[in-house]
Amino acid sequence: MALPSSPAASAPASAGERWPPLESSPEVFNQFMWSLGVREDEAEFHDVYGLDADALDMVPQPVLAVILCFPDPPQDASYPSDLLLSYGEKRALFLEKDDAMAKAHSLAASAGVTELCDVVEEHYICFVAVNGTLNELDGMKEGPIKHGSSCSKSFLQDAVPVIKGIMRNIPDSISFNLMVLSRKQNNAGSAS
Repeated sequence: MALPSSPAASAPASAGERWPPLESSPEVFNQFMWSLGVREDEAEFHDVYGLDADALDMVPQPVLAVILCFPDPPQDASYPSDLLLSYGEKRALFLEKDDAMAKAHSLAASAGVTELCDVVEEHYICFVAVNGTLNELDGMKEGPIKHGSSCSKSFLQDAVPVIKGIMRNIPDSISFNLMVLSRKQNNAGSAS
């Protein structure tokens, strides 16, 4: 199963301005990360081409983070959308004050091959393993969502059932993209 690249939304830079969307591609995310000061010989993003064992075996290890870009899910009527927006907006207000972040974001957004548009229908979430726990990070949620135990050796495989669950909840779409952030091979021995 190939997971196509697609653009995803970013935070507003000011009340009347929006940051351009970042294309969901390793090249764009690498540019963004390296522009923020991560050394190019430390880590890099890679596409994940499927969720079966053979495709996962091709993913460079160790995996430090998993990024999923997916269609905005339908709003849960029991959870007020203005509350969801307030979480994201508070985080955006914090980030938009960082000039280095804005400059790096703009540089990365212009590096993609997808034509930029104002209508963005995708959303990013990130999975990380911290202190033996698989955590989902979603800027539209109040805080991290814990998905059980995980470790550096099984991290990617531990995230797969959660990712498959998200995909099952949006059955009429093929607009998913999965990337990993992996430590570069020359630095893999220093992974924790």
